[in-house]
Amino acid sequence: MSDRGSNSSNISKSNNSYSGCSKYSGRSSQGSYLPLQAEIVDIDVESPNTYLISLVLPSGVDFSYKPGQFVMVSVFGLGECPISITSTPTRGSLQLCIRRAGRITNGIMDARIGDVLGIRGPCGNGFPLDRMKKDILIAGGGSGFATLRSLINYIVDRRNSFGKVAVAYGARTRQDLYFMQEYKGWQQAGIDVSVTVDIGDEGWKGNVGMVPALIDKFNLPAGSAAICGPSVMINAVASKLMARGFDHSDIYVSMERHMKCGVGKCEHCCIGPYHACQDGPVFTYDVVKEVL
Repeated sequence: MSDRGSNSSNISKSNNSYSGCSKYSGRSSQGSYLPLQAEIVDIDVESPNTYLISLVLPSGVDFSYKPGQFVMVSVFGLGECPISITSTPTRGSLQLCIRRAGRITNGIMDARIGDVLGIRGPCGNGFPLDRMKKDILIAGGGSGFATLRSLINYIVDRRNSFGKVAVAYGARTRQDLYFMQEYKGWQQAGIDVSVTVDIGDEGWKGNVGMVPALIDKFNLPAGSAAICGPSVMINAVASKLMARGFDHSDIYVSMERHMKCGVGKCEHCCIGPYHACQDGPVFTYDVVKEVL
């Protein structure tokens, strides 16, 4: 989850039901404020400035979450920042995708196996799997793809519960692409995967262009969509999907904002009347399209 400035606008509250930090965790309300001590057990390099970090929480802790939720990660002595959960609740370890972007993320990436980080959460709302349709289009751009990996692997592990599924993903260059070793496994699970880069080179034999152009490659009926990435990409993908019969209330957008507290108190992540840390980060497109 990257740091972005807050954005307020005159959008009114909808009747959508949202929840706050630790709604799904099975922990007491103190879980919103008290970090758990999580040990780093593995570090994978995803790109020159991005690591996939695997963590183990203390034994006996019920840390339940949904794809699309996030945690507040603290480096003792430096502070804390919001990071999307990259792993899926259908598997054992807790994984976070960390991109070097500032003092705290630098501190996380400078940590080594065996070091301890603070984890507070899970926070916000994930993708409403109980309300989403069975046919799903997943579109991600840049570092926004990290939170979508959780949803993709959830679908892989519950494949019989879903219909046609397609993934469109783009990054600036091939060196910036995340999770490349997993694409084949997703395809073997019957997921249509299409990847593009903004800037090609001699070593890249795939698509060159923007993520919205990939949507035309899929033969997917109107269903639900999950999108995370730059605002321009989100709007362009949503427009293409609505032209194909998707309802704007079936398009779910993960909004990235500059969060400081994770409990709706600091006002840094306001989106009109909403707090991204509690009412989001996942919203339906009809709720947030005015501020994108």
